[in-house]
Amino acid sequence: MDDEQQKSSELPAGAKELPFHEHARDQLTQQMRTYGQELIRESVDTARARKHPLVQQRDVQFAAHRLHTEFRDRTNVLLQIIGAGLIGVFLQGFAIEMLADSPNLWAVVVYVVVGFAGLFGVFWSLIR
Repeated sequence: MDDEQQKSSELPAGAKELPFHEHARDQLTQQMRTYGQELIRESVDTARARKHPLVQQRDVQFAAHRLHTEFRDRTNVLLQIIGAGLIGVFLQGFAIEMLADSPNLWAVVVYVVVGFAGLFGVFWSLIR
């Protein structure tokens, strides 16, 4: 089997419908290996913690769920930080503009939009 067939056989069946650029295929293969190694490591740790003599299907499912949850939690924290920052910009900017002698209407509109974006980011991260 040549190198091209070996690399393409590592991809899932649905991925063969459209050809991959060489660099995209290499990156995809590397990320699959990295995730697979993390999943194996997490599955083994789960089985050991549960005192199982071998890694069972539910250990793998639990490990996959935990890896996915960790990624989602990091994304949610990032959304909360960005959203809180945008709310802070809104509060400070809106208050300054409204207390000015002649408030700039467009600046007020921009601050309100920034405030809504911040609220959306915070609440979206909380409901996920």
